Amino acid sequence: MKTLLVTAPMPAGYFEGAIRAIDPHIDLIEHRDDIGDAELAQVDAALAWRLPSGLVGRMPKLKWVCAVSAGVEKLLVPELARHVMVSRIVDVEQAEGIAQFVVLMALRHARGLAQYEAQQRDRQWKRQPVAVVRSRVAVLGMGAMGSVVARLLTQVGFEVSGWSRRSEASLDEVLAANEIVVCALPLTAETDGLLDARAFARMPRGSYLINIARGSHVVEADLIDAVQRGHLAGAALDVQRNEPMLADDPLWNVPGITITPHIAAQSSPRTIATQFVAGLRCLERGEVPPQTVDRARGY
Repeated sequence: MKTLLVTAPMPAGYFEGAIRAIDPHIDLIEHRDDIGDAELAQVDAALAWRLPSGLVGRMPKLKWVCAVSAGVEKLLVPELARHVMVSRIVDVEQAEGIAQFVVLMALRHARGLAQYEAQQRDRQWKRQPVAVVRSRVAVLGMGAMGSVVARLLTQVGFEVSGWSRRSEASLDEVLAANEIVVCALPLTAETDGLLDARAFARMPRGSYLINIARGSHVVEADLIDAVQRGHLAGAALDVQRNEPMLADDPLWNVPGITITPHIAAQSSPRTIATQFVAGLRCLERGEVPPQTVDRARGY
């Protein structure tokens, strides 16, 4: 079986070396702008970050696409044939790393560290009243990632509730009842733009948003407005709608909004390679690879 590596902006060599360390005989092809139809016609599987427009139509033998991440929305292109299976990577260590990032940002907000950073810049030694953290936190999305985030937040003292599409409580009720909201949802047609002006209006005044899912969950203009008006205290955005962000993106200059470049945690190439090779073996035996998603739901 031939596998196409479509991993840009990450270099294909980042994954190729890890795959060949497991099995040097796997037939790998690196995607190129000038790759020919004859070469693509032999491809059975793809390991990919995103699928460029028009690519899958040139791979008539394609049976399986494996994401290099937990999210698969960049792979669910309209031209992908219905019989092609799509799977994702599940990385326990990545989930732990993302949970650590969320706890870091939640504590930074709850303990008012931004204020002390401002005081340091002004050379002010001034103590502020502070209590043990007991803030109420809602984790939106209780899958493999969100459940780990919720567990670690609970361990450091936050009062945590989870929300998913199966929850009895409505999203409006959850947003209104919590001081910090963490987005760990999969990106689907239903969740794209879910956190908008209406959602922010439901959140209590002074509350805080942490997004470690996908930038498209947030209507960024509405978030900027909510923060600048003082309704929200701010946000920690490890993901943004446009990545990489341009220098003139308005998010950069909003006091209270912390920007990080999608670094909350990353799967190791060995983890990705191990799960990809296991899935390829299943494909060779005529079995369904692990972590195959429901394409209709998007996760």
